[in-house]
Amino acid sequence: MTPPKLLDENGLKEREKKILMAAIHLIREAGLENLTMDKVVAKVPFSKGTVYKHFIGKEDLLLAVSNHAIEVLSDLFYRAYEFKGCSRERMLLLNFSYLIYAILYPELFQAVICSKSQSVIGKASEQRLNEHDQLETKLLISIHGIVDAGLGDNSLTLPTNMNIQQLCFANWSMSYGAITLLSGEVESCSGRTDLIIERELLNHSNLLFDGMGWKPLSTEAKSCTKLTVALQTVFPDELALIEKKGRQLNFN
Repeated sequence: MTPPKLLDENGLKEREKKILMAAIHLIREAGLENLTMDKVVAKVPFSKGTVYKHFIGKEDLLLAVSNHAIEVLSDLFYRAYEFKGCSRERMLLLNFSYLIYAILYPELFQAVICSKSQSVIGKASEQRLNEHDQLETKLLISIHGIVDAGLGDNSLTLPTNMNIQQLCFANWSMSYGAITLLSGEVESCSGRTDLIIERELLNHSNLLFDGMGWKPLSTEAKSCTKLTVALQTVFPDELALIEKKGRQLNFN
């Protein structure tokens, strides 16, 4: 009998990635609520025992999907952070990188929020939880870095009784809310008739930034025109993929 082939570290990582991608594909096809370990096993050329060697259960696998999602988002955020513009332009670009991510990877967008539930965190492996914390720290570096730049050049002053974490949370919750409530998965209602995600995300961002006095104010700059140019500069490949999906960002 031929002994089983022993994989080195790279081989193990590659096998784990295949299992992870199979899970993401299942989520894309049938939704998070229909993800099961048995369905993942049926999608990969590995035994059930082998799959469980990599992921101790469905919750551990779901957190791994979330970690992958954060890695994808971190790359987009960092590119917005690196953009050669003023701090307000960079934060607006970061908000729209979040929208690009939600359009291109809706299954990842939802997975990150679901992975925050106690039912997932309580059953995931310590390794996966530690990885999650490290990735979230990396994600926050770009966001906090843009705010620090605004504070440093005096284009932004922290509102009374607010710190950087609270300001960043306000920006994230505004962006997440606009994207979620205006996505195609949410049942339509009269309050969102004729509202376009990208146009309202721009409006909401300007309301928040103007309210904080983050300069230049929207009345002083053509934020829509500058944003369009910045998006084409920083995310040309992603915008091309969005067009392939039959979608274009519309600010009119």
